[in-house]
Amino acid sequence: MPPMRLAAHLCGKRCAELLSTGDVSWVCNRLGNSFKRIQINATKVNGVEIADMSLAAKNLRSVIAKVQDVEWIIQANEETRLLWEPLMAEQSPPHNVSILFDASCGLGRPLTTFSPLPRNGLACGYAGGLGPENVRSTLQQLRAGVAKGQVIWIDMESKLRGTLDGKDVFDITKAQSVCKAVDQEGWEHVAAAEEAVPPPPMPSNCCISGHPLLAHKMTLLRDVRTIPKDFRQLLHEMTFHVGYEATAGLLTATRSDVISPVGPVLGKNAVRISESVALIPILRAGLGMVDAMLELLPNAVVHHIGMFRTHGENAKPIEYYSRLPKDRVADIAFILEPMIATSRTVQAAIAKLKGWGAKKIAIVCICASYPGVVELHKLHPDVKIYTVDVDLILRSDGYIVPGLGDAGDRQFGTPAGNPLSKSVYDSVFSEDGRRLKAPGSPWSSPTVRRLEDTPCTRVLGDSAAYGDALSIPEVDLGEASAMALTTHDGSYGPEPVLMNWGAKTPELRGPVLATSRHNTQRNSIGAHSGGYSIYRALAVVTKNVDEDHFPKLGMTTPVAQIGPFAAWHDPKRIVTFDPYGHAISEGFGPWLDRGYDIRPTIAVTKAHIELPECREALREGRLVADGKVLMADGQSFVTKAAIEPVWYLPGIAERFGVSEDALRQSIFKETNSMYPELITRRDLKLFLPPIGGLTVYIWGDPEKIPDESVELTCRVHDECNGSDVFGSDICTCRPYLTHAIEECIKTAQKGGTGICVYFRKEGRALGEVTKYLVYNMRKRQEGGDKASEYFNCTREVAGVTDTRFQVLMPDVLHWLGVTKIHRFISMSDMKHDAIVNTGIKIEERVEIPPDMVPKDAQVEIAAKVFAGYHAGKSYEKAADGSTLEQVKGREYSAATEYVNSVEEGTGAEGTAQGQ
Repeated sequence: MPPMRLAAHLCGKRCAELLSTGDVSWVCNRLGNSFKRIQINATKVNGVEIADMSLAAKNLRSVIAKVQDVEWIIQANEETRLLWEPLMAEQSPPHNVSILFDASCGLGRPLTTFSPLPRNGLACGYAGGLGPENVRSTLQQLRAGVAKGQVIWIDMESKLRGTLDGKDVFDITKAQSVCKAVDQEGWEHVAAAEEAVPPPPMPSNCCISGHPLLAHKMTLLRDVRTIPKDFRQLLHEMTFHVGYEATAGLLTATRSDVISPVGPVLGKNAVRISESVALIPILRAGLGMVDAMLELLPNAVVHHIGMFRTHGENAKPIEYYSRLPKDRVADIAFILEPMIATSRTVQAAIAKLKGWGAKKIAIVCICASYPGVVELHKLHPDVKIYTVDVDLILRSDGYIVPGLGDAGDRQFGTPAGNPLSKSVYDSVFSEDGRRLKAPGSPWSSPTVRRLEDTPCTRVLGDSAAYGDALSIPEVDLGEASAMALTTHDGSYGPEPVLMNWGAKTPELRGPVLATSRHNTQRNSIGAHSGGYSIYRALAVVTKNVDEDHFPKLGMTTPVAQIGPFAAWHDPKRIVTFDPYGHAISEGFGPWLDRGYDIRPTIAVTKAHIELPECREALREGRLVADGKVLMADGQSFVTKAAIEPVWYLPGIAERFGVSEDALRQSIFKETNSMYPELITRRDLKLFLPPIGGLTVYIWGDPEKIPDESVELTCRVHDECNGSDVFGSDICTCRPYLTHAIEECIKTAQKGGTGICVYFRKEGRALGEVTKYLVYNMRKRQEGGDKASEYFNCTREVAGVTDTRFQVLMPDVLHWLGVTKIHRFISMSDMKHDAIVNTGIKIEERVEIPPDMVPKDAQVEIAAKVFAGYHAGKSYEKAADGSTLEQVKGREYSAATEYVNSVEEGTGAEGTAQGQ
């Protein structure tokens, strides 16, 4: 009889709660490790009332994705159709979902009809009035019909009940009777020879052992009850046998130095292995095969390759260790890998060994999947695969069915992290929202607050109050005993402080902890100040900074009241920075008291700024000094905020419509593996990217920003150092920026507020070097700089025209409390649409005045309007293709001499207004 696999049934309140909210905290806290199968009984007879079944289906999909180590069984009937029917229609459904056809719902109504099994491979079961009397006949009907030759399970409840002392009880004797009846019928349905489906043809490079001893040992190896000690021993024995077959083709050479007790041994009777052999175990599962192979080949060298697989579609294996010697290449390399599932890990190892120079490569394996060996044959037909068995089914999560499970975990007794346990980001709060005490945390009473950390201004109000400061764990400032290349979630060492992004108060959310002195407790990937962290490293190595220095934050607090707003508590509304980043000493004072080094990521200050354009506007009468917003000498008073990026990765991924895994892998790859914790620490959801931040300049009272009745003028500006600072006339950046500042001053003088948001996204976030390369191409192309080729030149150089991705931009507006913009100083549809799509209203769009556009920048304006930018009345003709062809800028020759450079490139033709 197969081993029992218990399932928990969710009914009533807990089932309704799970489907209505998608919250798995109760399941994680109460069921823990007890159940690996959970059945969702979402019917009225089971006490479940669902108002919106479509929402329930969406939440159920979220639950299935969150808790992948549990098999979720969905009770399938007419009432729950919206939950299970879409799953049956998917080509590749989640691996951890099963369907139980059950119209009885525990009422004991016998089965009369049988729904066909899903065609997409979903595991399936049947229930309804089954018991000792009818289980055998029902099983016969199923096997003769819809379940012929298929694996199913049967479910029963009411017919297994009885009464004891007047109480309704589960009768174990009835369950035993059912098992006996099934045993008589046969646990496995063996199809008749004429009905049997022939196995698919094996690739020519795949050699499957047919030895009965290996088949016997393979059965023991598969059994979930096999303990690690026995698993290792079986793996050793099986590797030894498969290794004999894999080494059968080794080349030999004759020896002439061998003498037996009765005389010389000559010719083919005296040979030695003539090829140099390397054993390449793939860590860590391959370690269990090394000793057996060394018994066969005691003179072989062993080179380890460390790889692990990642999650998500098309995920590539991650290599974390390899030290193949450059000057000692083996003739034949045997890759030792107990299992070939998708084959991606083995593919990567083969590619590495071929690049190393190995003349021949073979794989010694125990269990492979059919899709894996087919893919391997397609890519590497020259590589032989020696295995005990090939299973036909490969699940969507990369597990072979029936397979062995995780060969590494089963060898070393280290089961994969249980998703039902409390993680860093989930299930860390009690039902009333209070933070739960972690077992074993060495908490102590708060220390006395340092005077230098007492905030001299406060902006958070009551939300900064703490109800239970004792829940903050004791700080760990211990030096690491070794410098780790990376860390891994679920392993000993990392104990990140909790982060509940979007929680209602700083206490419930937790701080962003990213300083290097918190080796085990940081909850973020990356470092403060982005790229500037490199300069800090230089200061540390040259001993220009005291590593033990703690910043004094008390007098650094904001000079103006900004927030808190509802958007701060929405985990989807602000995902690119920490909304509490300017109020560290106020919002996270108790953490500072404990000795935590928490750094601000936002600073709010005030300043007087002076621009020559403002003085010019005063002279020409466009601006009038009022002595408050604008002085007679052209100075204007502003409140300004500098903001460093703090990315909440799940929210960033959702903005772009990709999976979090895909986002992490892309950043890891494109930063040349700078941040391995993006791959190894999925429990860390915060990332401090090494990119520029942004600055907000505010004219007028910041507290009026949320008031829709007060006029608000706004420009969102992306950095252009050449124009903004040095006045280059190839673009409209500085003119548009100074025009926006002028409009902001006017609005503030009327009692409103003006905002300029300055993003560090140089060269459309492609970088200044790329921008200058594009400039050269534009000017050197035949006919010089042309509006018709404006975007094409960028694409030719960078492969893309723009990487600013304005979908992330509106976060700062929500942080400021913006709900309505009366005058938006921008022609960009991308910026406008990104803002409006988040619910902020825009009344009027204001284009740059034509007389402010430099002559050489007409190319930019004409190209942008033709591409769909807002034209207003001033640039309507630029939408005409004929105008596009007429607008031309400067032209450069191939000359590099200074005299020629000064003289050329002075001409420009046409304007975006069609003149």
